[in-house]
This record gives sequence, structure tokens and C-alpha cells, in this order.
Amino acid sequence: MNAFFKTSGLALVLASPALLSGCMQGGSLPEPTHRLHPVKVAESVERLELYARPNGLELSQRDEFAVSAFLEGYAAQGSGPIYINRPASATHTQGIQQTDALIDRLMSRNGIRLSSAQSGTYYSRPGDPAPVVISYRILRAVSQDCASLSDLTVTHTNGVTPEFGCFASANLAAMITDPRQLIEPYAMQAPNAQRRQVVYDRYIEGTSTASERPDGQKQSSQESGG
Repeated sequence: MNAFFKTSGLALVLASPALLSGCMQGGSLPEPTHRLHPVKVAESVERLELYARPNGLELSQRDEFAVSAFLEGYAAQGSGPIYINRPASATHTQGIQQTDALIDRLMSRNGIRLSSAQSGTYYSRPGDPAPVVISYRILRAVSQDCASLSDLTVTHTNGVTPEFGCFASANLAAMITDPRQLIEPYAMQAPNAQRRQVVYDRYIEGTSTASERPDGQKQSSQESGG
């Protein structure tokens, strides 16, 4: 019996390094999340249709506000020209002419130059309802689909799941207001050398380098009740 236990103990001792070496394998760090789930720039088309009767355009104040908001979106985030396509069978009707006047007026109100528009026509049968189509391209920051495709209960590899960091990239994409920064960052401006020299001189003199605050912004903890 004693020989049996000694042999078993020796086998366990010899097996321990093998078990430890197995745990040490596969210890490479995962790729950074911005590489696993990069934020990409995609182009989409914003489109608005305005239907006008042959004898005139009838829009409520709410509808006119919606058209103005659409053009405001182009002024803020539009890429390239704004396209205005009219039905070929109704280009000379009173409704189309009033629609053109409305678009010109709202473009000027939103600071959009009329030269930014490119006009065109498309085929339409006479008598069929056909809208004036306004469209423009816009860049969006998009992330990958974060749908979970892996079994989170399988952890024997001690590694990250394929979706690791995906939601962080999705949140980052939602916070980017100008996707053009991902294509070409804004140009760096020259530093304020004069302000830097003032701070340096005060540092040499041993005085405070902070800017002076107005009296209305000065408050102690006793005054605030702290």
C-alpha cells in the first residue's frame, strides 16, 4: 500500500508542470478594439419628395418647417451638391414653379447658395402624381453589428469573445458629429506663442500663471456653505 501511494504521489508531481504549461499557452493579447471593430465612414442619401398639384403648391406651416429642416441638415452635414429633380411632364405647371420658389427661399434662409443645387428632370407620364425630389449625400460614422454570435459560457480558452469592444465602437460612432474627421483630421492651428511667453515669464517670477478671474466667479467653501 505504501508503494502504491508513493507512486501515485510521484505521478501527480510529474503531471503538475504539464498542467501549468497548458494554462500558460495562448497568452497572447487580443487586438485593440479599434482594430477588432473599427468605425467606418459610409455614404447615404437623404431624400425628400414634394408633391404639387398642377394649379399650385399647398403646404401647411408644419410641412414647410419639415422642408426647412431637411435643407438645414444639408447645410450642416451635406456632402457635395444638392440635387433637385422635377417631373418632365409638369415642369411648366404652376405647382412646380411654386415649389421651385419655395426651395429657393428656404435655401437662402438656411445660408445655402443657389449655385450648390444641380437641377434635372425624370420621366413621368402626364396626369400621374409625380413629386419634386430633393436629395443630397451625407457621410455617417457606422460600426459593425454587435449581435452576439458566440456562446459566453464557453470560457475554457480564457480569451475574449468575438464581440469584445463592439459596443464601445458603436458608442464612439454615435458621438462623432463630423465623420469627415475620420477621413482627414482638422488642420492644426499655430500655438499662441504670446500667451505661452506670458505664462513662462510668470513662472520665472514665481507668480501665479492662471488667468485673473472676475470677482463674481470667486467663491470660498465658507461662502457656499461647504
